[in-house]
Amino acid sequence: MQADLKAVLYHVASSVKNPMHDLCPTDSWCKYKLDKENYKHKNGLPETVVEYIKPVFDDLADEKLLRKCLHGKTQNTDECLTKMIWDRCSKEYFVEKETIEHAVVTAVSYFNDGAKSIIRIFQKLGFHGGYTAMGCVAKDHARIAKSTVKSSEATKKRRKTIRAIKKGYKDTTEAQEGDMYTPGGH
Repeated sequence: MQADLKAVLYHVASSVKNPMHDLCPTDSWCKYKLDKENYKHKNGLPETVVEYIKPVFDDLADEKLLRKCLHGKTQNTDECLTKMIWDRCSKEYFVEKETIEHAVVTAVSYFNDGAKSIIRIFQKLGFHGGYTAMGCVAKDHARIAKSTVKSSEATKKRRKTIRAIKKGYKDTTEAQEGDMYTPGGH
């Protein structure tokens, strides 16, 4: 996986004068590896730019970071946090930097600690207890219970079965009616 990450940088940096496809996998996305004679390079990144962003790719290819990504559980987590931020601060309207910072802080604290983080924020502001505290605790319990049910093996198996049935229906429909959509098919 480390070589694949580094291959992206060198693939994009390749040019006619300096093809750098040594790290590109032979059996995948690199069209140069598939057909060297007919491949046409675009203008590659300048060497100074490659040297400037190479440390970022080295950090991304760090073994510790990649080990965390092996289970494939990073994208949904990131999307969830991003959604929580934009729920607090809409992208449709211009807001000041301070508003965005507040949205990020509250979303991260809620993401990490649940609704009880709101209680802590209120306490630091001088507000204490009451209906809001009980509501936050109840909301956390409901969220954890729902998460437990969704992560059970029976629920996962049911989701896979439903997905397979839907896919089978889609495949059957396409076989009977032909492709419903083809790019540029108007």
